[in-house]
Amino acid sequence: MPTDKLLTGHRRFKERFEANREMFVRLAKEGQQPKVLWIGCSDSRVIPEQITGADPGELFVMRNVANVVPPFGTGDTAVGAVIEYAILHLHVPHVVICGHTQCGGIKALEGHVDLAREPHSARWVDLARPAHTQVEASGIPEEARYLETIKANVLLQLENLRTYDCVREAIRAGQLTLHGWLYDLHSGDLLAYDDQSGAWGALALPVNDQDEQ
Repeated sequence: MPTDKLLTGHRRFKERFEANREMFVRLAKEGQQPKVLWIGCSDSRVIPEQITGADPGELFVMRNVANVVPPFGTGDTAVGAVIEYAILHLHVPHVVICGHTQCGGIKALEGHVDLAREPHSARWVDLARPAHTQVEASGIPEEARYLETIKANVLLQLENLRTYDCVREAIRAGQLTLHGWLYDLHSGDLLAYDDQSGAWGALALPVNDQDEQ
């Protein structure tokens, strides 16, 4: 049963907990001080801590279908509460919105989501529809549209993120940087969007890491 695997996994975690007790106790006593708010997809294959090697306490994570950030004032409170808490209370200096290849939420935009049967899903994926509409109107070949829509959606959600007062104020104060990333399920690579060039490219490694290779 899946629950048996989870229980076995928890036992292994407790072993690691004991081996790293000092770190976990420090986190419990001192509280969290993450450096990144990670807004990603709920897809079970895209685990932020796994693909970044982040330790406990380093990422403040919000995951939902298609890594959506509803624009301020649309009525959604869950994502907005995470954004406000991360910026106003945790003072994270970075926000990453990370999409991924083979995203089911974006794929759903190609068809029809039954509003009567899946009312929440239909309304939610509709928040990504402007990305789909943009790509459809761009003249991009049909075989490339799925991936391009996934990329366009990341940029759309970055725009939505900027509709929050706390985000704009932190950016103006030089206290916050936004990042658009894409995780490739097939290669394990992370791509980043470059605002200056308007292109996606391999995530640049820190200088020290490059020197070690």
